[in-house]
Amino acid sequence: MRIKIKSIVKIVGEEELAVIPLAENGYFIECLNFYEDVEGGRQARLVIVLDKFGDIKFDQINFIKGKKTFIDAVGIEEDFKKISNVIKLDKIARMFRVPLYFDIKQISNPDTNQRGVRGLYNYLNVHKEIEISKLKNVVSLDVEESI
Repeated sequence: MRIKIKSIVKIVGEEELAVIPLAENGYFIECLNFYEDVEGGRQARLVIVLDKFGDIKFDQINFIKGKKTFIDAVGIEEDFKKISNVIKLDKIARMFRVPLYFDIKQISNPDTNQRGVRGLYNYLNVHKEIEISKLKNVVSLDVEESI
């Protein structure tokens, strides 16, 4: 995926979510998130996390809380094809802009009422497990920063 970061962004909120790291480029990490789009839903979506302090661990599912904005992205479909060769994806989010989370904090007790957390639990209820080690670097991340 190729993302374009603008120097000024509009914050649209703050939320908690579960992320599975896929690829990194500097401080930016492309992650897989399962989102509860409908009750019981487990829609796969790609998100970008700005991790300036190395909080995201590549060998586990990370629960984070952070501010959210949206950025332009290209190559989302191709990344989903690569990911679906490794794990089963029931439904994917078709988008041209992806969420970017920044000012993140790791959380140990995630709010299971958050849709970005519940989607993971819904996925695990159906598929039982995710082989996280097989997902590392299955995709690549390119970053273009605008000033």
